[in-house]
Amino acid sequence: MRLFVLGKLGSVTQWTEASVAGFRAAGHNVRLGVTRNPRVHRTIERLLPRSAQVSRAIADFSPDLIVVIAAYLVPLPILQRVAALPNRAPLLGWVGNIFSPADRAAAALFDAVAYTDTGLLALHDQLGFHSRAVFLPHAVNAELDRGVADWRSRQRSMVFVANPTPHRLSLVTQVRTALQLYGPGWQRLHGTQHRIDPRRIGPDELAAVYRSHLAVLNIRNEGNVLDGLNQRHFDPYVAATPVVTDAQPDLSQCFDPGREILVYRDADELNEIYDRLQREPDRAAAIGEAGRRRVLADHTYDRRLGALAALA
Repeated sequence: MRLFVLGKLGSVTQWTEASVAGFRAAGHNVRLGVTRNPRVHRTIERLLPRSAQVSRAIADFSPDLIVVIAAYLVPLPILQRVAALPNRAPLLGWVGNIFSPADRAAAALFDAVAYTDTGLLALHDQLGFHSRAVFLPHAVNAELDRGVADWRSRQRSMVFVANPTPHRLSLVTQVRTALQLYGPGWQRLHGTQHRIDPRRIGPDELAAVYRSHLAVLNIRNEGNVLDGLNQRHFDPYVAATPVVTDAQPDLSQCFDPGREILVYRDADELNEIYDRLQREPDRAAAIGEAGRRRVLADHTYDRRLGALAALA
């Protein structure tokens, strides 16, 4: 399939980059249109005729499908220019963040919108958006796959790679056993037992981090998520590293809780799970292997593309 992907580069989640890599790995001919590149100063960005460049690239490429990643974060003039192209391919949005009535104009430009969160799908209807909409979770980033490390060489700690939010900070302070924390902002935890590396890490280092720890902690971002899952639910499993996550309503649509993923409902339950994994690393390995089989079977970008293509 000839696929044109439109999105921002360099975000914390690297969603655009992971999508392009995943679609290409599945054998599709993919062209990328960049809506924002943080490596370029914003003053220069404003001088670039981005909407004209993108629409011309789409016309020259003549794709079978246009997929816009984090669709409501793309500047509206770019979406309007693309939507107005004559004889264009189906235009599909993929949305993973909470949105507002202000995004109604953007939603109306798409032939269909996929949401990574059933709560966002419900919000689409509540706000009276009229474009077709479906639930489509995130996918695993196979670019992070460096194989499965020997469990005897792994650190016996849980790792959390994320930006701190008030909810995340509050929960982490209640974890009794030391965590490894990566991300700008965690240094505000003064006097903590947790080990902190307050910086963003790139894909190569992230892959190494996931394959060298006992488990990966996941705590929802209360500013972005309603009922759904983020990339951190899927990506650690390429290293067969189990995910310990809060009880999101969409979990059972993607995993078998208790067998493929571990779920806590409060800080006490999180501490119990962490303590047991440290006592029983073989259990962590078994859950990690089950999760790896699940994401490689059901949660690849090729599977997601099949669902998107069915909307066209």
